[in-house]
Amino acid sequence: MTDVHLVDVSLRDGNQSLWGAVGVKTRTIERVCPAIDRVGYRALELLSSTQVAVAVRFHREDPWARIDAASRAAPRTPLGFLTTGKRFISFSRTPANLFQLAFDLLRRHGVTRMWIIDPMHDMASARETARMARRAGFDEVVAGICYTISPVHTDDYFADRVAELDDCEAIDSVYLKDPAGLLTPARLESLVPHMRQRLKRLRIDELHTHCNTGLAPITLLTAADLGIGTLHCALPPLANGSSHAPAAQLVANLRARGHRVDVDLDAMEEASAILRREAMLRRLPSGVVQAYDESYYRHTLPGGVISTTRRQLAEMGRADLMPAVIEETVQVRSDLGWPIVMTPFAQYIVTQAALNVMAGERYKQVSDEVVDMLMGDWGPMPGPVSSALLERAHDSPRARNRHQEAGAPSLDELRSRFGRGISDEDLLLRALMPAEQVGAMVDERERAGMGTRDRSLKALAQALGDRKRPLSVSVSHGDTLFSLRGSRHTGEAS
Repeated sequence: MTDVHLVDVSLRDGNQSLWGAVGVKTRTIERVCPAIDRVGYRALELLSSTQVAVAVRFHREDPWARIDAASRAAPRTPLGFLTTGKRFISFSRTPANLFQLAFDLLRRHGVTRMWIIDPMHDMASARETARMARRAGFDEVVAGICYTISPVHTDDYFADRVAELDDCEAIDSVYLKDPAGLLTPARLESLVPHMRQRLKRLRIDELHTHCNTGLAPITLLTAADLGIGTLHCALPPLANGSSHAPAAQLVANLRARGHRVDVDLDAMEEASAILRREAMLRRLPSGVVQAYDESYYRHTLPGGVISTTRRQLAEMGRADLMPAVIEETVQVRSDLGWPIVMTPFAQYIVTQAALNVMAGERYKQVSDEVVDMLMGDWGPMPGPVSSALLERAHDSPRARNRHQEAGAPSLDELRSRFGRGISDEDLLLRALMPAEQVGAMVDERERAGMGTRDRSLKALAQALGDRKRPLSVSVSHGDTLFSLRGSRHTGEAS
């Protein structure tokens, strides 16, 4: 039997799968992490660059302060970060100097575990990302094989890809990541031994799979049967649905099958209760068990992408096009050479499918993001690309103007642009996010960081500067009180 260790993904992948990535706030971290820290998890998947951006954009919260809060609240549990290795925050390629700065900052603020995946299985890029993580000082670097299904994603394909990681000394282990929940127990039983045969130094000892098809709880049990000792799971209400297997039930099932799991179930329930209360107070959804849907294996679109596309079509008054768009994604993915359907490629595929359907002609307009894919920005496509689509892409303005794009600025140039006194943390955010969003976060941070006296003086200064606001000033000294009240409009005082 297997000694199983658990990784909690509630605050990153659970939040992203069920709460649109916006449900977790810093106060959520502060409330739930002390209980999570007592569970005995192998690691806590805390964030990806999406959570960094969301903290700023939607909550006006400092993401680095959020990481600090997690580090203080869960000092015994390693904090982890997931990266695709080619982008940080934005949907376009991130310059290497900013990527290294991001990794340095994550490590500086207490993140010690790094998961690396390259959705296109550009393993040369994955190895370089691992070396960047090692230079930043991460304690553990785990490289991923990203699972999907297509005519080209055979057991041999995955075995060839994992073999490319074996000689990279910066990588400590390999994990199998199934972002769409497509793995079945039978495929796992054939795939894992095949991949292991190609490894001499590294071990495949970790599985990440979603509940989209309802099979994840059973697939995780099969993984333990195969000797995979680290399994990812989530806490209700951030489990099930398009998220991960519920942790307590997974523990019960593993133990019933004879595997060993050393965790504190009481602490797990306490953490879950905190998240349930958060969901209730803020009217956030709870994951429910998914019914099996065979059609999912045809389009493989993540649930969040489907719901977003449906909403966007409805806003345009074209909700009736949804079935045709879903069907068109199958053809678009085939024409692109079968890229994996996950962020950002899922969004690229759906957008191109919608353009095709609305134009009534396939590839009359090719999106800039699809052009970038075909120009090799994300690495080689897994399979052959449609010659007609490739020709359209090469003839597009995006392709013709690529040589005119300016090179990435140095960090010194960015400091000249944003101010020499700027912190590394704010520099990275300003380099990758809209100025107004970062500015709003900084304003909120400064307001929250002032003492009571400073806040009072600022409030008084703002009131005195507002000519439409009634004026009321009171000053006391001992038993003497002087009060002045009046109207800005009449000038009367009493």
